[in-house]
Amino acid sequence: MRQLRAWCLRFVALFHKERRDRELAEELECHLQMHIEDNLRSGMNPAEARRQALIKLGGVEQAKENYRDLSGIPWFETTLQDVRYGLRMLRRNPGFTAVAVLTLVLGIGANTAIFSVVNAVLLRPLPFPDPGRLMMISHTPPQKTFPGVARFVVSPANYLDWRDQNHVFDQIAAIGFRSLTLTGMGQPESVTGAAVSADFFSVLRVWPSAGRGFVADDDQPGRGNVVVVS
Repeated sequence: MRQLRAWCLRFVALFHKERRDRELAEELECHLQMHIEDNLRSGMNPAEARRQALIKLGGVEQAKENYRDLSGIPWFETTLQDVRYGLRMLRRNPGFTAVAVLTLVLGIGANTAIFSVVNAVLLRPLPFPDPGRLMMISHTPPQKTFPGVARFVVSPANYLDWRDQNHVFDQIAAIGFRSLTLTGMGQPESVTGAAVSADFFSVLRVWPSAGRGFVADDDQPGRGNVVVVS
């Protein structure tokens, strides 16, 4: 508690620095005059009396610095001075300030975007029960591909074979992402959707908050018009 009180007093003293320095200077001057008077009474001339008094005090400026270190927070004051100096330099050079601010904005924005992606993909767990038991599998059939373009395709026949011959996973569902155009009232809007097999929600162990999900009959030919809206 005593240590905390001492740090609080040091912090408060930062806002009364001028008064603190003025009181310190007055106190040191008082001690200096007392030593000078003692030296004068001992027979020294005024110049020698003052010199010996300064030597006895150990230097006025050095005493002030020692007092500031003991009564203040030196590292905080130094940092504050550096910040003030930096702000003055930025104000004197508006062109350099604009470049520096733009660099900081771009750097912070890029790092924020990268962290958001890493957090969503790698750090944050999937919003499903037992996410560690979920796995996405894909198959690249031998086919002609364009340079720089990877094509991961699973044909419906392969999916049915995997589902029927599966002895590893509890369940297997199929999903294919696609871009769709939503029409109706207002202007057409591009939305991202997915075509999935009927057991998609049961694999993820999640269910619609209203209405029903997909049932086995929805997988039959001609029955592919059932939609679950997020």
